[in-house]
Amino acid sequence: MSILEQINCFSDRFGKSVSVDHTNWRYYRLGAGTPILWLTGGLRRAALGFAFMERLARRHVVITLDYAPVQSIDELFTALDTILQIEGITTFTLAGQSYGGMLAQAYLAHQGTAVERLILSSTGPVTAIGKVWLPVMSIVIALARILPEKNVKKLLAGELLKHIDVPAAERAEWLDIINGILQNDLVRADAVSHFAVATDMLKRGWVVPAAYQNWTGRIIVLSAKNDPTQRKEDFPRYEKLFGRPVEVLEMGSLGHTAALFDPDKYVELLEQVLV
Repeated sequence: MSILEQINCFSDRFGKSVSVDHTNWRYYRLGAGTPILWLTGGLRRAALGFAFMERLARRHVVITLDYAPVQSIDELFTALDTILQIEGITTFTLAGQSYGGMLAQAYLAHQGTAVERLILSSTGPVTAIGKVWLPVMSIVIALARILPEKNVKKLLAGELLKHIDVPAAERAEWLDIINGILQNDLVRADAVSHFAVATDMLKRGWVVPAAYQNWTGRIIVLSAKNDPTQRKEDFPRYEKLFGRPVEVLEMGSLGHTAALFDPDKYVELLEQVLV
């Protein structure tokens, strides 16, 4: 099967839908074992990670979701709470990649007692962004609301495509798939939501040291040496945020999207910290 056919097959096999406060959410449950809630990156469609999730599901229940075009972090929290309740998940590993790692830091502050460990892959501490960026993000949101939709999609594509790492032999196919999602699936509201949820999270001050004072779970950061979105300054910032050292797991040269670049190796690394 082509990659697109495998994505569609994954979606058909494991996809579910739930309406939360009049918003429809698409989510996925697969596997058996200890539960992992996985928050996908800025491409917003979790099924793109079908290959690594199917491998991860050999030993774990994997819950993941597509991002609906909501405007606030509370709407995302409510959707996640609802999905976990429906699926009977009370304690879990919380993991997030890139944009999803930022959201995971906020969700940990919201659901800390249920989270056994936090895994952050190819993402930096939210505190590295800071409220100083709020005026800029507000301008971006305003532009996303008024510009022609094709320009808005170019704005989102420019934000996302520059950090896609996939095998060279599959690159053309992956870029066709991702461009297809950007052009035919995602709409203006998704672009607005991408920035609006992050902005709301910053305004509300969810990710601050005080939020984690009573949480004692493990913190694991997966980092690739060829990922330009992570900096050496991130690690002391993480320690300041969580009030203790974090475990760093080196991913070598798997890049920003390790789950697409080498799903077998990525899951092998994840299993090292899921024991």
